[in-house]
Amino acid sequence: MKINSLNKFYILIVILLLAVLLKAGYDICKERGMLIFNKEKKKEMLIKIEKFEWLAETSADETCPVEVISGNFILSDHTAAWIPSGQYLNDSWGASSSGTMVVGDDKKKIPERMQIAWFSYAENKFFSGDFELPQKKMYDIFKKDYGTTIGMDGVEYKNEYNTLTVAFAPEGLVTLWIGGIGNKEIGTYQGHETFDIEWGDFSKNLDRKEVIKNYQKDMPSFVQEEIANNKISNTYFKNRLKRYHYKISTNRSDFKIYNYDIFFMNNEVISNTNTGIEFLNDTVVGKAVPISFVIFVEDQFSRQFEVRIWVDLLDGKTAYENDTIRDPLEKRNFNNQLMERFKTFFDKNENVELYIKFNKEIIKSSIKKPVYSGKVYLKSPTSEIEIPNSKVEVYDAE
Repeated sequence: MKINSLNKFYILIVILLLAVLLKAGYDICKERGMLIFNKEKKKEMLIKIEKFEWLAETSADETCPVEVISGNFILSDHTAAWIPSGQYLNDSWGASSSGTMVVGDDKKKIPERMQIAWFSYAENKFFSGDFELPQKKMYDIFKKDYGTTIGMDGVEYKNEYNTLTVAFAPEGLVTLWIGGIGNKEIGTYQGHETFDIEWGDFSKNLDRKEVIKNYQKDMPSFVQEEIANNKISNTYFKNRLKRYHYKISTNRSDFKIYNYDIFFMNNEVISNTNTGIEFLNDTVVGKAVPISFVIFVEDQFSRQFEVRIWVDLLDGKTAYENDTIRDPLEKRNFNNQLMERFKTFFDKNENVELYIKFNKEIIKSSIKKPVYSGKVYLKSPTSEIEIPNSKVEVYDAE
């Protein structure tokens, strides 16, 4: 079959049009690709150079006091932001013992490394570490817009993160939290014992044995026993950092949770403001063991309630008695009791929910007379356990 001249002309036109279209498509894809590439490169650059207002704080538990000898957050340009040092830290793990010390510029870049050396009084050892930090993770938390809040003084404040807290546990364990409108774990790192630090460079009193004896005699009695038996361990602190995959819900389908604040065993404080309501149903990231929380619910009649929940109370103490626990061994027993319940249940179950089981009749509390209107449960499709000493109080939301 012969192709006449007119058909050849049409075929040529079609080929030319296809070529033009292909070229245009290629140019569009290339441009979009370059835009995406340039956008990503710009963000990478901002992560390295953008500055935020933040302060460094340090912390150690009264059961494992330490003193930071030297410490710095290393920034992308190889400059350093000082970590407080030279203080005896013995408060509560994750709660700042160093106080707020303003050193250098108010605004600083996000660190990419942490270099630190410290002395553990319970272990009578020097430790050090050089840790790579998740710079992008911290940048995203600092950068995000969390809105504003009207304070008690009527002034509008920006919700933001503004501290990096370094906390120490036995055997060289170091945890970094970012704090402000909440508290989130950035990472946990393993330091190592070092013999490069001379005692005389650390202490003016050259009698190391006497110094250690004087500090250790003021430590809790159970810690002194652990020291005597060479049983100082970081297991308790590692257990507090453990995460599980579970949802948080209630047994009332007519209750819609619209706000919350949760205090976790790993010192995280997560709320609707700093994370979002979707956190309650998220099972990917994982949640630590909760200690207490507040949820705000709305029923089908648009009535709003504030629900205060204590997940587990040691030996059946009331919430108010439990809030006053000061003995460190009693506090540790309380935490171990709750962590063991979670571990045992999660070892045997999947698709777990932590849920608040309200009583059939909810009687609201008053400030002077709390009424317990429910319990906390762990449940899966095949099993359910009540957390024995949990308490649930219901108030009218303000």
